[in-house]
Amino acid sequence: MAKGLKAVRIITGLLCVLFIGACGFSPMYGQNSATGTGLAQVMANIQIDPIRSASGRQERLSQLIENNLHDRISPVASNGNTRYVLKANYDVEERGYGIREDESVTLQNLRLSVGYALIDINSDESIMDGTARAIVTYDLVQSDFSNMQARQTSLERLSEEVANQIITRIGTYLSNNSDIAKGD
Repeated sequence: MAKGLKAVRIITGLLCVLFIGACGFSPMYGQNSATGTGLAQVMANIQIDPIRSASGRQERLSQLIENNLHDRISPVASNGNTRYVLKANYDVEERGYGIREDESVTLQNLRLSVGYALIDINSDESIMDGTARAIVTYDLVQSDFSNMQARQTSLERLSEEVANQIITRIGTYLSNNSDIAKGD
């Protein structure tokens, strides 16, 4: 009985691998992508401008978003040949809800919107732009310190989510436009 179950698992695993290959899946940075490692190098050479809030200030959240973008942008190191600049600004919206009978708020909703543009340095024109959004809700409790920590953790999670969205969209765009990624 155990041998039959093991054989079924092996066959299922092999079928999954075959189906993934047949559906057109190709890793963004892998050898099977349209541009291969060229995309990884182009992504590594994207310069990230200082990120600012909607009011034009650099805040702690600016640092979190920038750091997450730098961490996720490419698995290879930059060779110093910067061709694109990523410019972004963000806005955070906070709303309380879950109101009790005594009119106290029990839940806080944070919404982060990051508008970004990928600028070609040579032409100073945007080759792509978009908005990444993420929402987090956390409980409000009696402790101000706990609420402050919950807010900070929520902002960290939001910055990770929008950074993932931005990098994925840029990588997909550059991968689908192989002449751009190759530098032609």
